Amino acid sequence: MNRSATGSWVWLFPLAYGLHIAEEYAFHFPAYVANISGRHISNGQFLFLNAVFWFLMVAAVVVVLARPSRAWLVITLAAVLGINAAAHLLGSIVTSTYSPGTVTATLLYVPLVVFAFRRVLPHVSRGLAMQAVALGAAIHAGVFLLAANPSIIPTP
Repeated sequence: MNRSATGSWVWLFPLAYGLHIAEEYAFHFPAYVANISGRHISNGQFLFLNAVFWFLMVAAVVVVLARPSRAWLVITLAAVLGINAAAHLLGSIVTSTYSPGTVTATLLYVPLVVFAFRRVLPHVSRGLAMQAVALGAAIHAGVFLLAANPSIIPTP
């Protein structure tokens, strides 16, 4: 892997994610989801779940920076953020309301995802890129499943 495909810019992932979680929390994303789905996740559970994924994202960034051959993880992170941005935008359109998190998803996630894909995809085989995107989709689906079953999320 060419080291130029990655660099300190990958720290933008946990930064953008942290700002996104702050927007969701400040504008009551758990209540928004409960209103739409009937599934209630407490603020503590919401913060716990997102803290775990934030630390996993930081770990992925550390791995990528230490081992440029793992740059495919950037594609996975970009897939997770891209799917999340699409979900927020779709949620806002379908409900004709503001889905908390839409602003950071649109202004931070979308440009970061495009940049990351343009920067890293040329350095990764098509097969590995597809697997990385599939892993990102699976991670996002896992988050949805956890949020849909809040009883399995610890309450801090």
